Amino acid sequence: MPESNASLVLRGVTKRFPGVLALDGVDFEAAAGEIHALVGGNGAGKSTLMAVASGALKPDSGAVEIAGRPLTGLSPVAAREHGLAIAFQHPALLPDLTVTENLMLSVPVAKRPRFGDAASWAEEKLRAMGMPIDPAVPVRELNLAQKQAVEICGALACDPDVVIFDEPTEPFMAAETDRLFEHIRELAARGVAVVYISHRLPDVFALADRITVLRDGQVRGTFARSDVTEQEIVTRVAGREVTALFPARAADPGEPVLSVQDLTSERLGGVSVSLARREILGLAGVEGNGQREFIRALGGAAPGRGRVSIEGRPADLSSPRRARAAGVVLMPQERHVEGVATVHSVRENLTVAATGATSRAGVIAAGREDQLVRREVSGLGIKLASPEVAVETLSGGNQQKVVLGRALLSEPKVLLCDEPTQGIDVGVRSDIYHRLRETAEGGVPVVVLSSDNVELAGLCDRVLVFSKGQVVAELAGEEITDDAITTASLTGSVATQEEQATGPHRGRRRFLSGEQGPSLVLLAAILVLLAVGAGQNGRFLSAFNISSMLELAGPLLFLSAGQLIVMLTGGIDLSVGPLCGALVVVGSFYIGDDFAATWWIVGIALMVLVAVGVGLLNGGLVKFARVTPVVATLVTFMGLQGLSLFMRDVPGGPIAEPVTSFLKAKIGPVPWPVLAGVVLLVLLELGSRRSVTGLFLRGTGSDDKAAHKRGIPVSRVYVLAYVASAVCTLLGAFLLAAQTGIGDPTAGTSYTLTSITAVVLGGASIFGGRGSFVGVLFGVLLLQVTQTTASFAGLSQAWQYWLPGIMALAATGLFAQVQRRRRRA
Repeated sequence: MPESNASLVLRGVTKRFPGVLALDGVDFEAAAGEIHALVGGNGAGKSTLMAVASGALKPDSGAVEIAGRPLTGLSPVAAREHGLAIAFQHPALLPDLTVTENLMLSVPVAKRPRFGDAASWAEEKLRAMGMPIDPAVPVRELNLAQKQAVEICGALACDPDVVIFDEPTEPFMAAETDRLFEHIRELAARGVAVVYISHRLPDVFALADRITVLRDGQVRGTFARSDVTEQEIVTRVAGREVTALFPARAADPGEPVLSVQDLTSERLGGVSVSLARREILGLAGVEGNGQREFIRALGGAAPGRGRVSIEGRPADLSSPRRARAAGVVLMPQERHVEGVATVHSVRENLTVAATGATSRAGVIAAGREDQLVRREVSGLGIKLASPEVAVETLSGGNQQKVVLGRALLSEPKVLLCDEPTQGIDVGVRSDIYHRLRETAEGGVPVVVLSSDNVELAGLCDRVLVFSKGQVVAELAGEEITDDAITTASLTGSVATQEEQATGPHRGRRRFLSGEQGPSLVLLAAILVLLAVGAGQNGRFLSAFNISSMLELAGPLLFLSAGQLIVMLTGGIDLSVGPLCGALVVVGSFYIGDDFAATWWIVGIALMVLVAVGVGLLNGGLVKFARVTPVVATLVTFMGLQGLSLFMRDVPGGPIAEPVTSFLKAKIGPVPWPVLAGVVLLVLLELGSRRSVTGLFLRGTGSDDKAAHKRGIPVSRVYVLAYVASAVCTLLGAFLLAAQTGIGDPTAGTSYTLTSITAVVLGGASIFGGRGSFVGVLFGVLLLQVTQTTASFAGLSQAWQYWLPGIMALAATGLFAQVQRRRRRA
């Protein structure tokens, strides 16, 4: 294709990672209206090259041009504005945001719908993949195929000039794959340049106009599809001849090892099967018809009822740990969620389940561990600079090999493989197949679930085809073909996604496990405590007592609001209490009856400067100095407390009476600042759900790496979150000043723990991404009502600390239980 027609041009792109030259002066172009396939082995540099093209990764050198314009601002936003969209191999979705919110963040600002129209807009975009996904559910509740569909729909919604599909069909069955191919051909027919990355060469030859081979970070040739064969591409990808892709089937399966009788769950209708010692058993079917529930129930990762025995002995498969103890090891499909700890090294990930072989008397034998690691790295062809590198630095295929290596090092009696070659190139895929056959021939039977029917046909001795939670066909030996599996999968009574989604009490479960669910529980607890207090003392519900409770809760409302803003980003602010006290002390030097109103303004201005300065300091330490939030804000905690005591070693400096009177004024029995705090929380709740700023805030805490790929300015969000927390603390400090009436250096310290407690009671996740400002309101009220009830009941001060702690534990446990049941359902 002539370069003048090229919609995507990359020239001289070089990228180095520690110990690895990922790209070495790569040139690549895709013309308008063509489908250009990019193929290569794991670690060849395909995803890295496309990450550079999409602005998600900055190259060491080289240039990118999109639709005739140089990409100067190397960022996902800039690439998207130039007309490039990408569907990543590992969906860059934000798990705590809904499908609709993720789709909104996938498209340029000019193409985003209004929040009021977002749900219907999302439904329309999701129809492209023909998978009726509920746009209102959080992405974390979707399976991998659904996540990939959302990722692809987000790219298509951009209406791009260039679109990149990075391993898009790995989790798909045949029907979803065919539908995607139709869309890709339609895009090319409209003049869109399509870059298609895949290890599945039949898919490449079914789609591509041109094929470029990348190996070891260098281009090894670009060919017209008609000028090259699959075998020639395989040889160039692997850098060697790959002769027998699949090993021979078992000559003698041997005696039964695994016996499953009437395995039942919400998605399984009583499945019985036996597995021979040297057998590889395949599981097939349209996604969502029970095959994945079956393999996960065997691995203890999903609930199931039935009788399971291994080598004639009953096996307890009620949890992954107990399943491993019984000898059943599951290699999960979603490696980033369940397969590996990406921040830890390859060595640690490989050997974590093999400590019995690498340790003596509880001490790891470094030599034995190193021997095992080197054996697996070599045997599986894991491409890395050193076993000490973090798994997150490896390519997707190499990460998958680590998952398989860890499963094999667990010395299983039965090995369960859920999509074992997903994201693995054709050369190493053959090695994996032979490794699985060697495992089976060694007396460890293997169960393989795969969406690739060709893989099942070539590898397995038997294949079970699932439909609506039942085995509807069993194929053995020469009966196992791609066509036979496909026919059995589609001619059975297939469960629709609507049927999968239905179930008793689904709406109630969704609400209780959602972010507003804890508010209902807290409200019930508040009402119970109010009834208990009223029963103990008739004055408990008097206007005076209600007013006093609300006044005392005022500062905590604002501090907790700020705490949640930070926690939504995945951080924490331990400095809110001492900052509140320090601000009161600063104000006490200027806002007094003996000073003119001009000095009051000076005092307020200084309080604002201190608050904003502390927020910037905390944000800078966390984001730019890379100090963990706990350490950074703990340092600020101690510094502020010391500063308060330095300014006033004893309480002093009365606050001006007009100021305290103004801040204590009431509307009926309710102090007006408390009403203002409630309004603020409601506005923050609405803003967090129905504004782009709110999506940025929750998206950053949900997954900051995916957030960066979605174009969220992560660094700015982190810093501004801490500034917002400090400003909320400033508002709380004014109310604390009115309560104490004096500059007390120790008055605010207790608010740090109580603000965190209120946020946790409200259902926020300490890992970020989830939380409700309405929940914070009820959390604060519950803490104050609890403290007042304990005081009226004559309980000691100790109980005023114990009761909120007990309630926090109970609320957290209840919420976690509801979440666990919903995930299982």
